[in-house]
Amino acid sequence: MSSLHTRQPVLPVPRQIPAGPAGFAGRAGELDRLDLLTAPGPDGPPVIVLTGVGGVGKSALARRWAHRAAGRYPDGQLYAQLGAFDPTGPADPADVLAETLRALGLADAQIPVAAAERTALFRSVTARLSLLLMLDDAVSAAQIRPLLPASASSAVIVTARWRLGALALDGARFLPVDPLPEDAATDLLRHRIGDARLGADREATGSLLRWCAGLPVALAVSGARLASRPRWPVRRMVDELNRDNASLPRDISLTTVFDLSYRDLSEPVARCYRALGVHPGAENGVPVVAAMLEVTADEAAALLDQLVEASLVDETGADGDRLRLHDLVRRHARGCADADPESQRLLRHACEWYRDGAATAGRLLTGYRNRPAPMSRPTLPDLPDRAAALSWFDAERHNLVAAVLAAAMPFPLLAWQIADECWPMFHLRRHHADRTIVDRIAAECAHRLGDPAGEAEMVKRLAWAHYDIGQFEEAEPLFGRAMELSTEIGDRPGLGGVHAGLGAVALARGEYARAREHSATQHRIFTELGDVRSATLGLLRLGMVANESGQPADAVTYLRQTITLLSGLGVDPYNEAVAHVELARAVTVLGDHDAARRELDHALSEMDRLGSARGRAQALHRRGELHLAAGRATEASRDLTAAEEIYTRLADVEAGQVRRLLDRLP
Repeated sequence: MSSLHTRQPVLPVPRQIPAGPAGFAGRAGELDRLDLLTAPGPDGPPVIVLTGVGGVGKSALARRWAHRAAGRYPDGQLYAQLGAFDPTGPADPADVLAETLRALGLADAQIPVAAAERTALFRSVTARLSLLLMLDDAVSAAQIRPLLPASASSAVIVTARWRLGALALDGARFLPVDPLPEDAATDLLRHRIGDARLGADREATGSLLRWCAGLPVALAVSGARLASRPRWPVRRMVDELNRDNASLPRDISLTTVFDLSYRDLSEPVARCYRALGVHPGAENGVPVVAAMLEVTADEAAALLDQLVEASLVDETGADGDRLRLHDLVRRHARGCADADPESQRLLRHACEWYRDGAATAGRLLTGYRNRPAPMSRPTLPDLPDRAAALSWFDAERHNLVAAVLAAAMPFPLLAWQIADECWPMFHLRRHHADRTIVDRIAAECAHRLGDPAGEAEMVKRLAWAHYDIGQFEEAEPLFGRAMELSTEIGDRPGLGGVHAGLGAVALARGEYARAREHSATQHRIFTELGDVRSATLGLLRLGMVANESGQPADAVTYLRQTITLLSGLGVDPYNEAVAHVELARAVTVLGDHDAARRELDHALSEMDRLGSARGRAQALHRRGELHLAAGRATEASRDLTAAEEIYTRLADVEAGQVRRLLDRLP
C-alpha cells in the first residue's frame, strides 16, 4: 500500500464530534429511527439527513446519537461544520477533506491540492474503515458528495435547514426533526431548574414553554437564565416576557428569550457578547476576542466561559479552542451591538488583529516583501515556521475576507491594509473568488482615500487575479489603469510591476514581440532602481518568452541567470522553483531529458515544501510534457491528469492547455 494511504499509528482514533448538550430530552423515536437507518447495507455507507427549522435541535440530536452509537464505529468519528449561514458563505468541501485527511493520520505533504485528488484519496483511505461522519449545517448536496466515505460499514449524518433532495440519488434517507412536544420540553427545563420550581406554578411553566415554542435553543437559554437565579419563580420570567412583548405572537418570540438573558449579563460579559456580534466572521477564538475587548487572554476566556454557561456561545474545534454562536444567537448579538456606540471600536480592534496576524504569517511566507513588523500584540498568533503560517491562513481565511468586507465602509484604510497583508495567502493558495472580492474592495477603498499608489497596487493585483483564470480581456485594461495611476504620481516601481503584468498578458496571447518588450522594460526599470529581485523576475519572464517563441537556447541563458541571482538572494524560493520548471522546458526541447527531469523533480519538491498548489501543477504539467517527449505515455497521463485536476480546482487558465495534451495521448 502506498505511503499516502498509511495511517499514522501514533495518532489517536479521531473522536471529533462535540459532546451532546447537557439535559438532552425527548427524541427517543428519532434516536431509534437513526439506529435503523444507519444499519450497514450493500450499496455504500448510509447517509441520513436531519432536517428542520433553525434552533430545533438537529445538531443536538445528531451528537446525542453519535455518542450513543460510538461503539459501532471503531475507527473514529469525524465532524465538520459546513457553515450554511456563515457570513462569508458555506465551507468548501476541499477544505473539509484536507482537515479530515489530517485527522485520519496523513501529513500535509501527503494531502493533494486538487479537490478531485483529495476525494479519491479520502475514499481510498476510508475503504476499509468503520467511521461516522457528522456534517453539520449543510447547504447543498454538492457540498456533501465529495465527503462521502467508501466503506459500507461507515455512516454519514447530515444536518440541514432544508431537505437536500438531490442526495436521494446517493441513497440518502431523510428524517424530519420537529419542535419538542410539551413533555420533552418540560424535561429539558426540569434538567436545568429542577422539578420543584416547574411544579410550583404549572400555568407559568406552560406559558414559558409556549414562549419557547418547543425550540431547544430557546429552552436552553431560558433554563440557563433561571438556573443562575435559583430564588426566581418561573412566573417572574414569564411576567417579564408578557410585559415587554405583549403584542408579539409567542411562536415567533425567540428574540425575546434572548433579550432577557442578555439583560441579565454583567456589563463586562454583555460587552463580550456584543463583541461577538460585531466580529465579522462566524467563528473566532479567545485571542481575537481579547484584542477586541483590550483585555488579557485569560480575562477574555473567563468572560466567554460565562457566555458558554448561559448557552449563548458554543465551544467548537478539536480542543474547544474555537467559539461559535448559533446563527439565531449571532443575529441577536449583532442587534445588541448595533445599539452600542462602542461597536465600531470593537470592530476596528478585530480588524486590526486580523491585519497584524496576516502580517505575522506573511513575513514567514514572503520575506522578500520587506514589510514592516506588525504592531506587537500579546494575543497575536505564535507562528514558528512556514507550515504554521500557512495553517493560520487556512484557518482564518474566511475571517480575513469577512474583515475586509466589514471594514470597507467605516475603516477603508484598514480594509486596504488587511487586503494587502492577504497577498501571500492568495499567492500560494489562490482562492480566486475570495481574492477578486478582496482586491476589488481594496482598490475602491484606496480610491476613496485619495491614495493613487494604493489604488494602483490593488488594481494591479485585481488584474493578476483575472489573468490567472484566463480573463485577459479584463486583465489588460486593469493593468492599463494601474499604469495611468503610477504614471500620474511618478511611481517607477509601480510602472515596473505593470510592465510585468502586461508582458504576462501578451505572452499568454502569443504576442511575443510585445511580451519581450514589456519584460525587458521591467528588467531595465528595476535594474535602474537597484531592485535585484524584481529585475531578475524580468529575466525570468524573458526566459518564458524565449521558451514559448521557440528559442530554447536563449531561454537557457535567461533562466540560468535567474536561478543564480534568486539563489544568491535567498528570499524568493517560489520564483526560483518556477525558473527551474522553465529551464526544464528549455532543456527538454534541446534533448537533455535527464537534466530536465532533475530540474522538475527539484521544482516539484520545492513547490510542495512551499505549499503552492499552482506551483505543483506547473511542475507536474511540464513533467508530463517531458514524458510525452520521451514516449512514456503512462507516466505522461499520470502527471498531466494530476496537473489538470489542480488547475481546474484553482480555476487556472492552464487547465485547457493540459486537456489538449491529454487528448493527444493514445
